[in-house]
Amino acid sequence: MMNFIKILFWDTAGQVYLRGSEGVFLVYDVTDEKSFESIEQKWMKDIKQYGNKNVPIVLVGNKCDLEYQRKISKEKGKELADKLNIPFYEISTKDNINVDDPFIHLTRNILENTDGNENFIKYSIQDDFKQLFERKEFCDFEIECKDDKNPVEKIKIPIHKLIIQNRLKINENQVKNELYSILSQNSQKEVNVLLEWIYSGKVPYSNSSIFKEWKNKLSNICKIEFETEIKPFLKDLEILMNSEETKDFQIISNNQEIKVHKIILLARSELYRGMFNVSQDTSNSVHEYSNKQTETIQSLIHFFYTDDIPKIENKTIYEELKECVDYFQLNSERLIQIIQKIEKEIEKEKKLIQKEELFNF
Repeated sequence: MMNFIKILFWDTAGQVYLRGSEGVFLVYDVTDEKSFESIEQKWMKDIKQYGNKNVPIVLVGNKCDLEYQRKISKEKGKELADKLNIPFYEISTKDNINVDDPFIHLTRNILENTDGNENFIKYSIQDDFKQLFERKEFCDFEIECKDDKNPVEKIKIPIHKLIIQNRLKINENQVKNELYSILSQNSQKEVNVLLEWIYSGKVPYSNSSIFKEWKNKLSNICKIEFETEIKPFLKDLEILMNSEETKDFQIISNNQEIKVHKIILLARSELYRGMFNVSQDTSNSVHEYSNKQTETIQSLIHFFYTDDIPKIENKTIYEELKECVDYFQLNSERLIQIIQKIEKEIEKEKKLIQKEELFNF
């Protein structure tokens, strides 16, 4: 059976994310010396600073059909590629010369580099929390900042205090006082860069310089590393998962209480967003659901916080988790991929045990 792989390519020009990319084309114009020089002087440095570690890179010299205008020889391009220890191709998009080759090469490298790698699976949790911030649902506090259109005026931005406290490692009073005071001195754009990082762990490449300034601006109230990797973001949510005293919602499963943060349910499940929107009752803090095993619901809650699920001996749990996708209206891709990954691992372990038993026999 043939497997199809969907690959999405972005022409970034440095204006969108390098961070999170699974592969990079470095393209220069063979008729333009400046574009060639910028490969080593700028773009390789940016990739090392903002790109994923060990991300596959391919050097591409474009417009090889314009021989009479050529400024960069093929040999010079090859020398640079050898120096950078990356593959090299010359192409012409106009005459369709060698265009497929670098794409095939990079795609193969991506698959080899990510085979069995957890990072290859897209983390849905970052997108879910970013959307939570953008929707401004059930915010419980407002901060002020300078209006970008009129700096003399102030504009209010709704936030969720618990998310801010969790990510910046500050208490509620610090959010209301010190943080409020600092943010009010900054522009709406600057504040939104910080908030996007708080909610999603991501910073667009074009805003990286603004983000760097926040470490100094907030150094008096929070002692954290302003990292933009997925692991610190997930670690903070795991800390929140273990903060029993701040949990404000219960799911009753087969007469067992499972405590959870309402903000997590809002971010992760369309079911709960609809449920809370319909009721508009902040005192509504219980949901009874006994159609699945309690262990299934516990695993689902674990997924809500961590974008992962624990390995479970009871295989029926995985089948029930798949069935939960529709009821809870989840981002199914991530959950299904994790389940399939675990099922493959279990199958491999089973085969190894069978081989050992056969050998011992």
